Amino acid sequence: MALRKAELIILSCLVLTTSAFLVHACNYAASCADETLSGTTLTASCANIGGNPVLSSVNLDAKVSNNDGQLICPGADFSASCSNIGLSGGHTLVANCKNVNGALVQTSLDLNNCISNNDGTLQFCV
Repeated sequence: MALRKAELIILSCLVLTTSAFLVHACNYAASCADETLSGTTLTASCANIGGNPVLSSVNLDAKVSNNDGQLICPGADFSASCSNIGLSGGHTLVANCKNVNGALVQTSLDLNNCISNNDGTLQFCV
């Protein structure tokens, strides 16, 4: 009986660990290409389950914010206090964002930590 309880505990830990990994498995750039940024809209060609490219877009203002001059996700409306918004290396959002004192701070955010490819569709994973 004790061995059975130990097996259940180990299995439960494995399931929780796997679930946590799946929830945070963003990394859209691993299966998307040709990323562009127009305003706050990220567009990319992402492979669907069949391997076919699908053009997909997501508005970054929906889940990215400015927190004292630092881009973070989740959040919202970063563009209200950031300027010179761009994309570097296909998956890094760059901008000059105001901190609490009103000074502009150069900041960046790896969008692989915020966005995933779900069957050819870009979506937030946070």
